[in-house]
Amino acid sequence: MRKNEFLFGDVTFKWGDKLSDIEAQLPEKEIVNRSYEESYMPKIVTIRLAKFWSLNIAHCHFSAADNDRLIDSIWINIPAQLFNRQQVIKKLIAYLGPGSNYSSDSHYYSDNVVEHCEWEFDNCVIGVSMYGGVREEDNEKIIGSLSISLSDIDLLDLLYSKPIRELESEMADQVDISTIESFQTKQAQSMPRSREREEFPNHPAAFVIRAFDGLYKDALFQTPLAVQSVITQSEVCTWQSTIGDYYLSNYWQTVQLKSDMSSKWTNLLPTKSAGVCYVSIGGLLIVDEDSRPETKIFVKHIEKIIKSKMEYHEAYDC
Repeated sequence: MRKNEFLFGDVTFKWGDKLSDIEAQLPEKEIVNRSYEESYMPKIVTIRLAKFWSLNIAHCHFSAADNDRLIDSIWINIPAQLFNRQQVIKKLIAYLGPGSNYSSDSHYYSDNVVEHCEWEFDNCVIGVSMYGGVREEDNEKIIGSLSISLSDIDLLDLLYSKPIRELESEMADQVDISTIESFQTKQAQSMPRSREREEFPNHPAAFVIRAFDGLYKDALFQTPLAVQSVITQSEVCTWQSTIGDYYLSNYWQTVQLKSDMSSKWTNLLPTKSAGVCYVSIGGLLIVDEDSRPETKIFVKHIEKIIKSKMEYHEAYDC
């Protein structure tokens, strides 16, 4: 069973809508807040909402990865006046039917969730969490939170995967194998998006990764088979296309190397825990042991290609 549409007061919402679709349905005075400032944070629009599914509330928050991406998360804080936790869940059951997952805890303090119930639909998950005490979030005193989250991988694929697939196909035809330069890592590089892959186990991993990379506008591609066939999971490599473009690949993913692109090298020295090294280049993250001379050689190689110094940070791994 799917839930494709929701009514929030005067706002009709359907999966696929953007933040601008919400704003277009309301007068300016009904929009409490817009949070667009940080480029790496989700964009959020908060509207006034007095009642939802018979619950007396104050606001509703809509969240999207960016202004041109669909809303994938909605949440409503449950005011502390509604202190009867079980009554809240009963009201939601009246609208949604019996929950598919229910859990409870007897430790009553504000940081703890003492009751949680979920309703799983084919394209979204609705959940309510009731706290053991009053919290203050989003300038509200609350006793719980209701969330509505998209879980429709096919919709994400439909909206965002096609441009990535087309570039991957083009890239696969342009690999110049003779230009591959590989670098060994001590640590095997992991397939990305483990949480998302676990959420959609019936879809191919590449399908899921591509859909979420598209949603979050990550400029990453599946590594071409021609490159994948000559490196291991414990190697990274640079290579050129037949038209001269540079790329960086691990076994799973590839990023195009461009002049002055964002890059960072973080070396965390061991203390109580083992040290670790992170090299991030245009969204591709390489994880390895700390302080390896081979990492310096690799970084210098990348700096030469992108024509800029990589930002370096060193600290202790606490």
